[in-house]
Amino acid sequence: MKTHSFIIVLLAGIFAMTSCQDKDWETPDNLATQPPYGNNTLVAGTPTTIAQLQSQYASVISSDGYSQIKDDLWLRCVVTGNDFGGNIYKQVTVQDETGGIVVGINGSDQGAFMPIGQKLLISLKDLYIGGYGAQAQIGGIYNGSMGRMDLSVWKQHVRLIPDGTAEASAFGTMKVDTLDFDPNKTMAQQGGKVVRLKGVTIKGGGTQILAPDDGTVNLTSNCANRDVTGGNAGTKCVLRTSTYADFKGVAIPSGPVDFYGVATIYRGTWQILARTQTDLTWVK
Repeated sequence: MKTHSFIIVLLAGIFAMTSCQDKDWETPDNLATQPPYGNNTLVAGTPTTIAQLQSQYASVISSDGYSQIKDDLWLRCVVTGNDFGGNIYKQVTVQDETGGIVVGINGSDQGAFMPIGQKLLISLKDLYIGGYGAQAQIGGIYNGSMGRMDLSVWKQHVRLIPDGTAEASAFGTMKVDTLDFDPNKTMAQQGGKVVRLKGVTIKGGGTQILAPDDGTVNLTSNCANRDVTGGNAGTKCVLRTSTYADFKGVAIPSGPVDFYGVATIYRGTWQILARTQTDLTWVK
């Protein structure tokens, strides 16, 4: 009788332990509305837009200065570029219906949490805005200049908005659009946006790959800048590819091509950052 009771107790304990273990592996019921990244308690303050930010801090951005945002402002935007393809480093680029901007984050593998198309709510208060090469950027301070913010700071200032939730409807028809360069707009108005370059020629076509690391091409910060001519980008435009990019070995075509990328500004030059190999539409 004692043996029988002991077996029952033992089986009950094993069942309880198994149930607890199963529960640990279950997907939380609120995962869809409470993503395991960022600040899910973030409450929106006064709305603003990327264009309004760039206008308000235009002199700071153009002079490569920085300023801390003191007002309780928040931004609705969509991720347009991340580090998934290895060509954008410790940054994400975001866009709303009025413009685009770079967000500097001192953390890697952010593309896993913020894929292209991810809707974000960003609390701007106490973050810094400024310019790097006159490219508008949100981030932190590094060695007295505009730089990246700590990852822990970013996570307190961002909230991921899942599609299908009630709050996502507030984003309206906002989506990741690609636009041709508009020669009637300033660089500041177009910097940070995803663009499409049509019928352009890339220097080194027919003989070289995008970003060799064998000394055959001059590199700046481990990146190869390939002059781009033609199209609406103007006279100073390069396709900038990191030697760490997944597609660094792609051969440059000899003839005119189309491709996509994030248009960033560096001291009067357009630096186009392809995000993944998919942006290089000549690759079949």
